[in-house]
Amino acid sequence: MDVKTINEKLGLKGKVIVVLAILAVVVGGYYAVTVRSDTRITKALSEMPQGQIQMINDVGETITLDLRIAETTDARNAGFRGVGSEVVNNTIILYRYTRDTVATHLLDKVRVPLDLAFFTADGELITVVQTEQGASTRYSAGSRVQYRYILMTGQGFFERAGVSADGEARLVIDSLSRQ
Repeated sequence: MDVKTINEKLGLKGKVIVVLAILAVVVGGYYAVTVRSDTRITKALSEMPQGQIQMINDVGETITLDLRIAETTDARNAGFRGVGSEVVNNTIILYRYTRDTVATHLLDKVRVPLDLAFFTADGELITVVQTEQGASTRYSAGSRVQYRYILMTGQGFFERAGVSADGEARLVIDSLSRQ
């Protein structure tokens, strides 16, 4: 059968069903592409303030980091959830608390493994934790270990930057600025 014959045999109801089916395929395809995109940025991430902070690595070099600042509960809960892998690997989020905390972080909806560097209120590095993609583990600085800041980014960043918990790395808290 050719298109003309099919068109003649379909009534109005049939034509509406065909159009709706085509629309469903188009919308579903668009949704699948945008939600799974490596460059997807969520509304929560885009609404986090941008800023900079300096970090001293293990050999004493000062590194200026461009970052997003998560200082509300909603922003910290959203973090990198649903964000494309390319964006995660090229973005740093500073989780900023107003007082010391022992909060844990569930990162089950993050698409790539992460590095989490936990810092004291004075900027001293406590530990760097590496996460697993999609793990149901709750990550923290350690059992009952208090911290004030977390730098969260794609796995391997701190090693490449020369930052380890065994070294002299620290955040220069007073250098934090918003753009």
